[in-house]
Amino acid sequence: MNRKLLAAAVLAVSCSHSRPEEMSAAEHRAEARVHQENARREAGQYNPGLTVQGPMAPRRYGDPAGNESLFEYNPTAKHLETADREMRRAADHLAAARSLEAFEAGACRDLAPAERSACPLLASWVTTVRDTRLGIELELKPEVDAADTHRRLDCHLAYAEAKGFERPSCPLFVKGMSIRLRNQRVLVFSGETPQVAKELQEQARRIFAPERIVPAAVSQTP
Repeated sequence: MNRKLLAAAVLAVSCSHSRPEEMSAAEHRAEARVHQENARREAGQYNPGLTVQGPMAPRRYGDPAGNESLFEYNPTAKHLETADREMRRAADHLAAARSLEAFEAGACRDLAPAERSACPLLASWVTTVRDTRLGIELELKPEVDAADTHRRLDCHLAYAEAKGFERPSCPLFVKGMSIRLRNQRVLVFSGETPQVAKELQEQARRIFAPERIVPAAVSQTP
């Protein structure tokens, strides 16, 4: 599954408790409500009828007193500027929430909501685990429907991302990974960084028996 489009959609916005790319759709919506309330409060402090006079520029040394240029301005206009910034941040969070929700809906369009939260992969279905430069490969038994398993894993990963990885039931899942199917029987789990690749390999060692695992020195398939 390609995560580049998802990463581009999750915008770099200011958050109070999490980095934007780690937030769930619900957290993005909650953060949007905070910024909307901030905007409402700031806008309430704007007084459209208030004007004061101030100097256009400070008087230079040696200029006679009273030589400043004066102009009228509204000192409460800054609250409108702050409200506008808060609304833009709220809009960014709502866009990120919708992107995560749409990503899950697209990956899971044929699966009922109850199925999305369940891991569709059993350890007993795997014959061989291979370490790769970017993570691991799982070779499935011939009787396993690899294409359907891949489709359901894609859905479950999108579900985990939309929920902020709060309840991923697949123990192999870590943030920053992707899944693809190779040669109709091999599931390729790849990490976006070397650290994620290492986490995938460590998780595989916790789940599968040692005799099933082929080390990276033997298998170098990316």
